[in-house]
Amino acid sequence: MNANDLTLGPVVHDTLNNDQIEKITKIQIAFSEVNPSTLEETISNFKRDQNADNEIAIWLAMARAYEKFMLTHKEIGLDKKKEVYQLILMRSMEDEEAILAKANLTLLNNKEIAEIFSYYNFEAKPIAVIQK
Repeated sequence: MNANDLTLGPVVHDTLNNDQIEKITKIQIAFSEVNPSTLEETISNFKRDQNADNEIAIWLAMARAYEKFMLTHKEIGLDKKKEVYQLILMRSMEDEEAILAKANLTLLNNKEIAEIFSYYNFEAKPIAVIQK
C-alpha cells in the first residue's frame, strides 16, 4: 500500500488533557527537523487514535531513541537524520529482521542501525488500515 493513498481517520477525542499535550509537544519538538508536521497537526493526529495514551507512549519511545542517537552523532546531515527517523518509525511497526529485509537504507551503516535498534525496545505495532 502506498502511504500517499492513506487518508486520516475521524477525530475520536475532542480534547486531550494537559499531560497528553505536554508529551505530544515533546514528540513534535524532537522530530521537528525531520517531520514537517506542526504542533497543531500532530495534536490533531493523536486525537484520531483510539488509544491516544498508548500511541503517545510509542512516539515518546521513538523520540527518546532518536534523541539518544543524535547525542552521539551531532554532526550528521539532514538526509541522514531523516533516515534515522524513518528507521525508527519502521521499527515501531515491524521487527528488526523484517525492516532489514526490505529497507533501502543508504546513509546508515550496520553499526549505526544496530545502535538505533538498541535504543528502541517497544514491541512492533503494525498500523491498522481500514479499506473502503
